[in-house]
Amino acid sequence: METRHSEVAVLKFILVPVKDLSRANERLASVLSNKQRTELAYVMLEDVFSAVGDSKLADNRVIVTLDRKAEKMALEEGFDVIREESQLGESSSVDLAIQVCRKMGAKSVLVIPGDAPLITGEDLDFVLEKEKKGKSVILVPSEDELGTNAILRKPPDSIPSMFGNDSFRKHREEAERRYVPCDIYKNFNISIDIDEPGDIDTFSHHGSHTKTYRKLLELGLIKEETGKNGAVAG
Repeated sequence: METRHSEVAVLKFILVPVKDLSRANERLASVLSNKQRTELAYVMLEDVFSAVGDSKLADNRVIVTLDRKAEKMALEEGFDVIREESQLGESSSVDLAIQVCRKMGAKSVLVIPGDAPLITGEDLDFVLEKEKKGKSVILVPSEDELGTNAILRKPPDSIPSMFGNDSFRKHREEAERRYVPCDIYKNFNISIDIDEPGDIDTFSHHGSHTKTYRKLLELGLIKEETGKNGAVAG
């Protein structure tokens, strides 16, 4: 892995893990072609990058990725990039990136997904300002409370990453097992990601201000006059 910047003494980091987006959102295959899914993934990432850039409490912004287009986008937004040559899985990528962030000065790291385009800078600061003085974990679950859509760890490796099926429960249990105080906060904007057709309808009622919304209109998956998910309903 490589980073663009030299090591700097900063405290709060936001980290966005980005997989190979040429094969993104496979659960949307029933309504979008592979090319369309990839286009949508990059637009969602733009919205997430914009939110991260709007955070007033983050000292540094980082992505970990092997996707060269995502890397270019991040560099243009002033992010640091941890470059991967291969990827074993999201948890492995995040935990390796966290060690790099620690060397760069991070005392805490907030990890968020790249497919949650409703997130705003205020949402991220809401989580960052809840950070405790001592060792701690903060979790924000996905809408179904199965996934982990935000995790703030202090120190950054206080518990290992357990992304994937039922990660919210696994992260809670791991914090308990290691005697790390764990707080849970619900945040609607953070909880809504788009990785299956049913997510699009929920998003469409709240995301008209985003680039993702305009892309979904272009793809014919929502109708502006009703905000309904035409592709799924039809």
